[in-house]
Amino acid sequence: MAWHRTRYYPLAVRIVTGVLTAIAVIILLYLVLILLEANQANPLVDFIGAIADWFAWLFHDMFTADEPKVQALINYGLAAVVYLLLAALVHAVGRRTLD
Repeated sequence: MAWHRTRYYPLAVRIVTGVLTAIAVIILLYLVLILLEANQANPLVDFIGAIADWFAWLFHDMFTADEPKVQALINYGLAAVVYLLLAALVHAVGRRTLD
């Protein structure tokens, strides 16, 4: 039987890539809420902020700036980029092992 390449990725690679991408989207959503000055007392904003803070804890105050929005943009943006790069790495490794 002849061997041929497929575009099938294992379920685990898809799940991990999806979770990492979802984390990045949550962080970016909270970043948008910060930049638009959403009411921090709102339960939905507070909930999204708590999740984003939990996933971005390594990046809290990594860089400081005089303006709080700029500091949030840098730190949360960096966290989101790192999660997206991890998702791309998992996807690439999963794809390479199948080919």
